[in-house]
Amino acid sequence: MKKITLDDIKTGKVLGSIEKVTINVPIGDEEYEFDTHIKPFSYNTAVAQLKAYSEDKESLAGVIASCLCDEKGVLLFTEDDVRDKFSQALVDATWEKIYEVNSLGKSKKLTQKTKSSVKSPSPQVEPSPK
Repeated sequence: MKKITLDDIKTGKVLGSIEKVTINVPIGDEEYEFDTHIKPFSYNTAVAQLKAYSEDKESLAGVIASCLCDEKGVLLFTEDDVRDKFSQALVDATWEKIYEVNSLGKSKKLTQKTKSSVKSPSPQVEPSPK
């Protein structure tokens, strides 16, 4: 296992790097795409979520606003921009890409070893009555 240091944390090394992505979004009957950058989730993302919850607002606008950035990490949209200027299709496509970049829902493969030599019985199929 590799170790990280406090300096690694202080310099932001553990956050991961900004990733350039292409987001595909349907508009009307056509598919469009745009290029942008996504910042991996950070403490600021958590703060945006908590702020939204405390104000009884949904948190997705804050998450999207805290992730979409330019190549230097400068955020491109405010929460209000996302709420006012993003269609549902754009929100869905953007969230899907943010989810992908942050590897949410993916877990490491775990190898499970059983110590028991007992095998579970195979299910028996009863013959259908004729």
